[in-house]
Amino acid sequence: MQEAVGHVWDVEITQSEPGPVETSLNARWIGECHVYSMRSNRALLSSGRRTEDFWTISPITQGCAGGRFRGKELDAGQILVLDPGGEVYQQIVAGHHQQAISIPRDLAERIVQAEHQTSSEALWERWCLKSDPCITNEVARTVERLMNAQRPRGNESRAGMDLAGRMIALVQEARQVPPTRSSLAQRRRIVRRAEDLIRDRLDNPPSVTELCEATHASRRLLFYAFSELLGRSPAAHSKILRLHAARRRIVARRDERCVQQVAFDLGFWHPGQFAIDYARLFGESPSKTRLQRQP
Repeated sequence: MQEAVGHVWDVEITQSEPGPVETSLNARWIGECHVYSMRSNRALLSSGRRTEDFWTISPITQGCAGGRFRGKELDAGQILVLDPGGEVYQQIVAGHHQQAISIPRDLAERIVQAEHQTSSEALWERWCLKSDPCITNEVARTVERLMNAQRPRGNESRAGMDLAGRMIALVQEARQVPPTRSSLAQRRRIVRRAEDLIRDRLDNPPSVTELCEATHASRRLLFYAFSELLGRSPAAHSKILRLHAARRRIVARRDERCVQQVAFDLGFWHPGQFAIDYARLFGESPSKTRLQRQP
């Protein structure tokens, strides 16, 4: 799923709860617009950035309510409007089912300027939440209908433009949820700096003291920021990132007996504990991962 939406989201998706993960992505293009629906049986975390090329409109239904985006809890009846190039910190709940329509930036700007006589920056400024259950349901029904419909006949580019125009007009009718408080913006900066250090040192995870030094945050604020944005402690997040890195390396070197070396390379000095932690998160042993993915 991470690779399938790479043109819209430049993110890493990691597990937030143990067990085998089952994800699915159904997608199609309507002209230049990308319409898609994602599911997951486990709680996940997406972190990274969006590409500069798309605005995205996502209705928050009961299927994805209860998750969090950039620290704000998502409630059924809201509409998530995501700006090009914005940060992504999304906590996904188990049983997640989310729909979305991504509209090319240049097409969105053309429609906003022509139909609403303003700029997209003035209209939305940045990512935001809108609230209107009727409009949310209308957007969700539109996505569902498009996912199940036959390929449109005639001018597909026109179909995409009509879809984008209709979705933008609908979203503009919904009430905007009050913007994020400044303290949450500060916590995003703390998490971003801490994550940069963690990812730079997967083989030698930084201590809490080093994270506090890098972020200029107290221990208490550091832990609050991680809990609110990622739903994890700094140590838990670091370990999960390292375990996912181990899984990628094991798959990449599946023709070798590499498990122990991969563990050592990522700072897991006790092979037995590494195997236990790995199996607890992914629902299978490192050796099973390697053998199952051999050609």
